[in-house]
Amino acid sequence: MSDLNSQLQKISFQWHWNWKILLFVALFLPVLVYLAFWQVSRADEKQQLLEIYDQRGIDKPITLSELSELSELSEPADQLYVRVKVAGKYDNRSPLLLDNRVRRGRPGYEVISPFQTTEGQWLLVNRGWIEASLDRRVLPEIKEFTEQIVLAGYLYQSPGKQVMLGEDLWAVGSGPKVVQNAASDKVSEKLGKVFYDYHLRLEADSPGAYETGWIIVNVLPGKHTGYAVQWAALALALIILSIFANSNLGAVIRCLRENKSPSE
Repeated sequence: MSDLNSQLQKISFQWHWNWKILLFVALFLPVLVYLAFWQVSRADEKQQLLEIYDQRGIDKPITLSELSELSELSEPADQLYVRVKVAGKYDNRSPLLLDNRVRRGRPGYEVISPFQTTEGQWLLVNRGWIEASLDRRVLPEIKEFTEQIVLAGYLYQSPGKQVMLGEDLWAVGSGPKVVQNAASDKVSEKLGKVFYDYHLRLEADSPGAYETGWIIVNVLPGKHTGYAVQWAALALALIILSIFANSNLGAVIRCLRENKSPSE
């Protein structure tokens, strides 16, 4: 035991700083920690969206006028996923084909039609997905409705900025228009009408509906949590490796292993 103690005294734990490694750790450790916490916050956001969707999905649909009268829904963000019903007519002159919408590996469009309610309010109605032709010049025929109808669905507004592959070239005149950005303010500017801030995503049994059903969140909360664990594990590994690289900890551990008695 005395030999072990004397050897441990000779190989006592010591720091020997490597400034290049310390600089590397100082630069990348905060990034890894930030990414871990960011993924945790994203998981919380996605979980909240799913809970709001589930809670409001069981409510009975209300009219837009009733919605505006509810004090608790006065803030625009509070209207997300609220179920509504509207009566009025489709404007068949300028249906929008929201481009780059893929389902089951097939390219297509989401059909968005202007709709005027009986109260005179304009609303953009997302009627669902329709498959695109292999020839991009051939646009799908959009079913027209001229009579007054009642629609039901939920309100939706994109939470982030629309990613675009290029500037939309709005065709002049009537007929379908292929666009990448169908935000209400953008369409209001192009069509010269003031549209409601939120789109109405149709229920499957509403008149004019195509293939409905939308992904509520593109990445589930559990996957964000998994990413957070990965970033945290990388941060921990970086700390441990930096300790080994800036000390003689490895030599101390080897010494302890080599001098460990068989009885232990």
